[in-house]
Amino acid sequence: MEKRQVVLIQMQPLLGEGLQRIFQKLDDVNLLTLTNTEISEIESVLGDIQPDMVLVAGEKENDHVMHLISSLLKRYENIPIAWVELETTRLRLFTSHSLTAGSAELLNIIRENDSRHIEIFSMDKKSNLGSQRRVC
Repeated sequence: MEKRQVVLIQMQPLLGEGLQRIFQKLDDVNLLTLTNTEISEIESVLGDIQPDMVLVAGEKENDHVMHLISSLLKRYENIPIAWVELETTRLRLFTSHSLTAGSAELLNIIRENDSRHIEIFSMDKKSNLGSQRRVC
């Protein structure tokens, strides 16, 4: 069984502890928990770790949280960064994808934008054929 590497950054201890208990019950998840939320220290602790997901657990969204998430998106391109907030029941999922596109593709994306789903297109480097994944 392949284990998934999940990094949990605790900004709110009680919420972080609850999430740890959830993940500890899963045999296919290896959880790395960080309690320090300073970006420079997080980067030094993570080193060369390439997780499958980063989960940030905090009390409420603020500038520090958004700066941390932005930094994580730059560091871990194409790895989901999830924000779990104590004050709400929402889970926000952030991803960063770099796509090469011409003006025709950009206009197509704008025209076909639908708030109910996101379509992600990735190019296969071995051929000119692209693959498409639809997230609803």
